[in-house]
Amino acid sequence: MDRELVVGFAATLTMILNVGIIMIAMQIVFYDVVSDFEIALIATAYWIPAFLLTSVWGYLADITGERKTIAIISQFIVAILTFLHVVFNLYSQILLLRFLTGIFSSAYLPCVQGYLTLDKRPEEFGHVLGVYNTAIASGFFVSGVLTSFSMHFVDPLELVILAGTASLISGFLLILLPSKPKIRRKEPLGRILSSLASVRLVGELREGRAYLLVFSLALRHIAVMGLFSVIYVYMQRVGIGREIVGYISSANNIVQILLIHPLSALSDRIGRKKLFVLGFLLSSFIPINFMFSRSPLEFILAFAFIGLSYATMIAGVNPYLRDAAPETKVSEFLSLTNTTRAFGMIFGPILVGILVTQQSYSFAFIILFLLGLISAFISFFAEEIYQRK
Repeated sequence: MDRELVVGFAATLTMILNVGIIMIAMQIVFYDVVSDFEIALIATAYWIPAFLLTSVWGYLADITGERKTIAIISQFIVAILTFLHVVFNLYSQILLLRFLTGIFSSAYLPCVQGYLTLDKRPEEFGHVLGVYNTAIASGFFVSGVLTSFSMHFVDPLELVILAGTASLISGFLLILLPSKPKIRRKEPLGRILSSLASVRLVGELREGRAYLLVFSLALRHIAVMGLFSVIYVYMQRVGIGREIVGYISSANNIVQILLIHPLSALSDRIGRKKLFVLGFLLSSFIPINFMFSRSPLEFILAFAFIGLSYATMIAGVNPYLRDAAPETKVSEFLSLTNTTRAFGMIFGPILVGILVTQQSYSFAFIILFLLGLISAFISFFAEEIYQRK
């Protein structure tokens, strides 16, 4: 890898350390303090601004060309907000801090993915985005292990200091990225609200019926992100010790680390659709695996299956969206991966919280399985648009 990808990998890994540590720590901190539904809403509070504003950050990056600068500033602000979790640690205060953090954290993906792919050829998109997504998986892996290890020595709330430090490091690493020519598109800043929640953008994805892929992503993320919003609580309820949940969940990220880049590079050779359709289909079975898991080994295998399905899906989806993006709308088009994930994290936890409260975990898992099947079916009708130059 060249210097640009190495620095981008390291900055992205440390950025994700913040997300991963906080995700686990907040579920543990409020376990048996508030209801499972209220725990799920902590994630929702973070993802609401991400859903609304990721595409806005992408739009801002595209019209200014300041992708690197925006990413740096956002990481420093995220670090400050994370440190404030230690001081303002009541449930209502944490909800507000998660909302504010989500506003600035959502700038990272469109800015950095746009920066890394801006001067690359289509047959390199899979390789470059594979490096980025492997860094995401590596960050979640390290955060899981680090959280479980640290739990032996510190209070869960104190883990946020580590998370804030990680965001600071990410910001400083981004400063080391080399400068690039600023490719801008000429549109007035006043039109920025038109990009809110990617509504206008989805309407522009006519080539290859790419808009169908966005719908599939949204449904898939409702199912999987809804599951993740309560899975650590669920594991504790079936008898898995909280000290090992981070170790167990790391199986997901280990598989992603091993497979994302090879599969992404494969998409540069065979196209994107074969991979993302298979990935969506595999993803639909994730809730069923957890429904029948009880022992640590069974949960390890269930998390490993998440890694397999996600690696296959993202290896096709991410380069596909980059294929569809004009050079002047790179960041805005790539923001769709985060917008759809945020959509899932808003409605997934609410759906799962209601189903678990009114019915049971098993009933909720069956509903999520059916949503996954629908997402796989829809993705089949998107057309391949990748062409090697």
